[in-house]
This record gives sequence, C-alpha cells and structure tokens, in this order.
Amino acid sequence: VASAAFTIKPREIVATPAFSVAGGDYYEPVTVTISCATDGATVYYTTDGTTPTTSSTKYSGAITISSTTTLKAIAAKAGYYTNSAVAEASYRIIAKDVVATPVISPAGGEVEEGTKVTITCATEGATVYYTTDGTTPTTSSAVYNGAITVNSAMTIKAMATKSGNYINSSVATATFTIKAREIVAVPVFSI
Repeated sequence: VASAAFTIKPREIVATPAFSVAGGDYYEPVTVTISCATDGATVYYTTDGTTPTTSSTKYSGAITISSTTTLKAIAAKAGYYTNSAVAEASYRIIAKDVVATPVISPAGGEVEEGTKVTITCATEGATVYYTTDGTTPTTSSAVYNGAITVNSAMTIKAMATKSGNYINSSVATATFTIKAREIVAVPVFSI
C-alpha cells in the first residue's frame, strides 16, 4: 500500500494599500500616492466614497485632490486567496480667505505738496506693505505704520497679508502729482 501525506499551504491575503498623505484638513490641494507591500499587486481606487472593486479605476500614478474627497483603495493579485482590505482616507480642502485690498486715501490725483496719504485694510490684523516708486510691493517692502507725505509726484502701491488661512490681497495703486503753486503777480506801479 502506498501512502502520501499532504498539507495545504494557505493562500496569502494581499496587503492593504497605504496612502502617502494621511486624511485630514488641508488648505492647498494634496498629491497622494498609493503603495502596496504585496509585490506585483494591482491597486484599484475610487474618489467618490464608494467601495472599490477590480472594476474600479486602476491606480497608475499620483492623484491630486483639490476638493473634499474620500479616497478608497484595494489591492489584488492573481493566485492570492483574497483581495486586500479597503484602505480609506478623507481629505477636506478648506478654501482660504482672501485679505481685503488696502484702501489708499486720498485715491490719487493732483494734490498739494505735503499731503498726508493713509492706507487702511478691512481685514483685522493684516499687515500692509507698500512702495512709493510704482513697483509692486512684497513682504520685503516697507511696512505701513503711519501716513505717507507726498512732496513730489509718486505712485503708491499697497498690498496686505495675514498669517494663517489667508491669501495675500490684491495690489491697490494711487498715483499722485503735485499741484503747481500759483505765483502772485508782481505789483505794478502807476503814476
């Protein structure tokens, strides 16, 4: 009588995919890559919150998420007992607030020499930067902290920033010229 003993090798389960960026709140679009520790596995994913299957979109490269999204993924490999568990991450892209454009007063035009120009910003806590030579201001420009005296023709430009979830303001511009001083006529003597 011939006999033989056999053992059944259990089929392996495909590793759950991993996301390069954890779910959470973000103020900018995020780029997510998906990996799987099971060599040769194919990853499938969805971005609408539905459970992925092998009929879902096949992962082929980084995914840019620019709006609120629930990303789910599975991995599959031929010859393995079962597909991976579902990996899931929710990303919430929060819109940034824009800092209000500064207001330059007076708004430009012909003014008397020595006119004081003020700059205000409606966004509380914003820092205003300005230039007086017509160049576009940056955060390296002068910080506004008091009236600017106009003694000659100039173009004032201003922008405002605020730390945190804010986008820099647009640039405000005001161009000033100096009113010509009138000369009093020379007196004329009559006989």
